[in-house]
Amino acid sequence: MRLHTLSLTAFGPFADTQRVDFDALGGGGLFLFHGPTGAGKTSVLDAVCFAFYGQVPGARQQARSLRSDHAAPGTRPEVVLEATVRGRRLRVTRSPQWDRPKHRGTGTTTEQARVLLEELDGRLGPGWQTLSTRLDEAGQLLGRLLGLSLSQFCQVALLPQGQFAEFLRADADRRRDLLESLFDTERFAAAEAWLVERRRETARALDEADQALTALLARVAEASGEERDPAEVDPATAAQWAGDLAARSRLQLADHEAAEAEARGAREQADSALRAARALAEAQARQAELVARLAGLEAQADRRAAVAAEIEAARQAAPVLPLVARLGSLEQRLAEATSVVRRRADGLAEAAPATGTDGGRTARDLLGQVGSLRAELGVLGRLLDDEDEAERLVREVDGLEQAVVALDTQTTAVEGWLSAEPETRQRLRAERDAARDAAGGLAAARDRHGRAAARLDAARRRDARAAEVADRRTALAARVDAAQSAREHWLDLRQRRLDGMAAELAAALQPGAACPVCGSDEHPEPAAPSAEAVTREDETRAELAAAAAEDARMAAQQELADAEVELAQCREAAGGDTAAAELAAGLAALDEEVARLTAAAERLAGAETALTELDAEQERQTRERVRLAAEGHALRERIDGHQRRLALLRAEVDAARGDDPSIRRRAARLERLASDYEALAQAIADQDRLRAELDEAARQAEAEAAGRGLPDLAAVAAAARDEGQLHALEDYRQRHDAELAAVRELLGDPALAAAAAAPTARLDETTALAARAEQEHAAAVGALDAARRRVQALDRLSAELSRLLDRRAPLAARHATVDRLSRLAEGKSSDNRLRMSLSAYVLAARLEQVAEAASERLVRMSSGRYSLLHTAAGATGRSRGGLHLRVLDAWTGAERDPATLSGGESFSASLALALGLADIVTAEAGGSLLETLFVDEGFGSLDEDTLDEVMDVLDGLRDGGRVVGIVSHVADLRQRVPVQLRIDKGRTGSVIRQSAPAAPGATVDG
Repeated sequence: MRLHTLSLTAFGPFADTQRVDFDALGGGGLFLFHGPTGAGKTSVLDAVCFAFYGQVPGARQQARSLRSDHAAPGTRPEVVLEATVRGRRLRVTRSPQWDRPKHRGTGTTTEQARVLLEELDGRLGPGWQTLSTRLDEAGQLLGRLLGLSLSQFCQVALLPQGQFAEFLRADADRRRDLLESLFDTERFAAAEAWLVERRRETARALDEADQALTALLARVAEASGEERDPAEVDPATAAQWAGDLAARSRLQLADHEAAEAEARGAREQADSALRAARALAEAQARQAELVARLAGLEAQADRRAAVAAEIEAARQAAPVLPLVARLGSLEQRLAEATSVVRRRADGLAEAAPATGTDGGRTARDLLGQVGSLRAELGVLGRLLDDEDEAERLVREVDGLEQAVVALDTQTTAVEGWLSAEPETRQRLRAERDAARDAAGGLAAARDRHGRAAARLDAARRRDARAAEVADRRTALAARVDAAQSAREHWLDLRQRRLDGMAAELAAALQPGAACPVCGSDEHPEPAAPSAEAVTREDETRAELAAAAAEDARMAAQQELADAEVELAQCREAAGGDTAAAELAAGLAALDEEVARLTAAAERLAGAETALTELDAEQERQTRERVRLAAEGHALRERIDGHQRRLALLRAEVDAARGDDPSIRRRAARLERLASDYEALAQAIADQDRLRAELDEAARQAEAEAAGRGLPDLAAVAAAARDEGQLHALEDYRQRHDAELAAVRELLGDPALAAAAAAPTARLDETTALAARAEQEHAAAVGALDAARRRVQALDRLSAELSRLLDRRAPLAARHATVDRLSRLAEGKSSDNRLRMSLSAYVLAARLEQVAEAASERLVRMSSGRYSLLHTAAGATGRSRGGLHLRVLDAWTGAERDPATLSGGESFSASLALALGLADIVTAEAGGSLLETLFVDEGFGSLDEDTLDEVMDVLDGLRDGGRVVGIVSHVADLRQRVPVQLRIDKGRTGSVIRQSAPAAPGATVDG
């Protein structure tokens, strides 16, 4: 990377345009950059960074504006830098964001940052060719070519000595911060993090497997009854331990099978004895039961005789029972009739006082009262129509009042709409006016859109014509070369023919004929033609070919001129060299504007229609308000008429209904009362009739009972039995006789007689022995089942354990490998002798390279005394170790701390360190060769001899055409370095002055 020229306008302290010609300054390879404090030396370096990166270094990037406060209000801040990067001649024109005065009115408006990146390359065409006008695209292109970030560029191209003196003496932590900002170690840190994460993942997987193994071993111990902590079992011996437990359980199973067989035999013998004892006990109990049953049956002989007598008495009373039943029915009916009379009489006792009459208690009196009630009901029937009319009037008045309420509600709604109408009208008028404005501006917007579309089309044709012009230029160059070659060939042939003209003339000489040249008729030595003689025909063909080539050149030149004219026309139509993409973006914005205005204009008809509809609705609502007022007045007059009629009807009805709520209710009550009187009269008549029938039935029943030998009806009732009772008594007598015969027959069985003669069965003792044998066998079976389940469980768990161990083995191996690599990368492994992390090791390697590169220059600066050494001492895992620097003193052979160096020695060491770091960073980042460097301050601490040595080293930097700018206030350097760049400050801004002749076209004073 080599800087050629830098132009600054309204940037930093520079109000007017200032220009720096680095080509002129670099004529000697070394120039001095000086000026008073605050003049703007840093701003020049900031301008270089701003041109390349669009930013300035450090805290200055946080400034509100990069524009000069000394500049005129309308002057655009701008930086123009020409440089060669990787063999490409580039020109970068950048303008930062700034606030310019408005073209119309007062105040300012913000101008956004701009960039123009151009390249000078004859292959692309004459003059500067635009590469990009986009900030992001230009930044990416420059970043790829430079190969350095802004922080790296500031460290390696603008060598800040104060920082490197601090870097020289800094501890490992601060030194690591700078190195991490310059060297990309993220991939190594990412590798460390990846290994740590993999270690965690494999550890989690192994831990899950170990947890599963511990749980499985616990199940094995539980299944085998082993009292052992599973955590004490080594995974390597777990399979053997489980196998031993399974073998032991199989031996225990054989013992339990033998014990179960022995217990089963004892249980079968005890069961046989228990069955025999139970059979004897059952036979003895059966015989005792039959004896007891016989005694009980014989004791029931009197009961059987009484049952037989009861059956006979019931048969005598059976013919009288229908008369007794009829007598009971009549008594029941008489009691019911009496109850009805009493209930109806009690009901009338409560209802009769409301009539104002005494109802009486005879059927005749009751029927007379019914006649009086019927007469009053006839009068009330005539008043029912008046009562119905009154109710109708009440309902109609209610309906009319509800209609009045509804009319009031409608009136309120109409009044509300009319009160809101002005606001609605104002809103609709605003919408209509906005739509009219949009319709008015639509034509202008469409016109702008048409012009923008035409510019975009012209720009696209311009770009196509530009490519065509480039092709025409290439073709013209080829035609020029061809025409020149043809002309040169023709002229060469012509010269060769002239050179051989003597031979051509000699060939035409005839003996005795005069020579056309000398006139002699003798030709003693005529010239002979050479082998490469050119004839007239050859010259003529070459002349014709040259003429044809010239015609082709002129045609190509005309085609190029025509294409350039078309390009100029297209460029003029496109409005200059604005990129087609930018014009397309502007056209898209106009598309949106036209669409917005069109949509707004299309709402005009709707807005006007809405206003028309609003006028119609206002008129309708006004008419509706008048109609509602008239209808409400009419309804209120009807309500008043109905209420007057209702008052008259209510007076007549109230007089007739008495204490009843209505005429209808009174008539209904009196109708019910008359019906109750009639029902009571009928009930009294029924009561008298039933009493006479009951007396006649009693006489007949008593006569029949006497004829059957029964003293009275009470004896008939006592002897009476229904069919079920007689059947039960007869069944008892038959069952008693049958059971008595059966018991006597069973007692005659010889087996029962033998059981009765045998000793009493010892059932309890035999049962206890059988139960104990059953328990012992059950215990043996349980133990056998448990042993079998234990064997099965241990076999199943052993197989599961084998599978789990097979799965765990690769997990453990993988975790061991990852753990070893991760701890090695973290610096925590004993295999890592330096105890350094991977990223720290990479930075240490870079620092070692920097120290080696710096030592080459420091040895020269210190006359062979000092060199820089890197040491990894102090590294502890992830600590900031391994980044220590020492100074080797060749005079003493001892290593020294950089802090022990003097001021001048520290400057030399830090300068060497800065130069070495610049070389390594450039090589590491893949950046271009830095052919222009700036070394900032620190020379005042050097003595004369050391200054000479430092200057020798800086002179050495010029090898290969490198240009070095020294930024310093040291007066002695002004004598040593004749080429100087001085910055002077003043009230109107700073100016730049160069002491060396400027390159052609450059200005010395800004």
